[in-house]
Amino acid sequence: SSSLTRLTTTKRSLPAPSSTSLTPTPLPSTSPFPMLVLVYGGNGQLGQAVVTAFKTSGATVISADFSPNAAADETVKLTGAMAADAVAVLAALGDRKLDALVNVAGGWAGGNIVSDELFASVDKMLSMNYKSAVTAAHIAAKGLAENGLLVLTGASAALGGTGFMIGYGMAKAAVHQLVQSLKGTKHMPTGASTVAVLPITLDTPQNRGGMPNADFTTWTPMPELAKKFVEWASTAESRPSNGSLLELRTKESKTTYHKVTVTVTKED
Repeated sequence: SSSLTRLTTTKRSLPAPSSTSLTPTPLPSTSPFPMLVLVYGGNGQLGQAVVTAFKTSGATVISADFSPNAAADETVKLTGAMAADAVAVLAALGDRKLDALVNVAGGWAGGNIVSDELFASVDKMLSMNYKSAVTAAHIAAKGLAENGLLVLTGASAALGGTGFMIGYGMAKAAVHQLVQSLKGTKHMPTGASTVAVLPITLDTPQNRGGMPNADFTTWTPMPELAKKFVEWASTAESRPSNGSLLELRTKESKTTYHKVTVTVTKED
């Protein structure tokens, strides 16, 4: 006998809570110090916006990347070796605990199944998008405070087939699965939440250069997303539930956050 496994993606048209519709409740804290936040990939295009937003909020910000971000309070130089990078970041933390870890490290590359560049593309995408997420999650498991927040970056495109960018779709889909694994584990700090954002297209200089004729009003502005991360890290009421995958939908330059549910049905 054989069995058939079906995977179904359900998109709920319910935006995540907005700061305009809530009375924010600060997360409980016994510390007189500002939030301590790690931005993994803190000197990339989105990473710079996230560092700036948290600094503006008054947080102490650590940037981890291959090159330093002068706007951060502290920097950790990454090498791309997962174990070494995790050790370096945890050593920099010392006895301190993070209120939030936002992983925005990643990148894009195309390549279909017959492409000569397929294998190099798959290796690159797994390293940039998935291995960075696993490293960030390991750091969070050991370095987050109770009730802390871990944000990972998935992709809306990876909810379905990505035939012209095999490696990218595989890596981002794996990030979505990682979020579910962390939701169900007992090894994360008490009360910690793990969520992923799934952009359709971010409004970056690189994307504008590559698609100059696109409708930029349908692209998610980086400062908008960065401010949302600050809101989630700062207030319990605004934070999505643990394990949430949130698709970013932008229309007329206004972004809403929609929870996506991926289910697998096994049929005998």
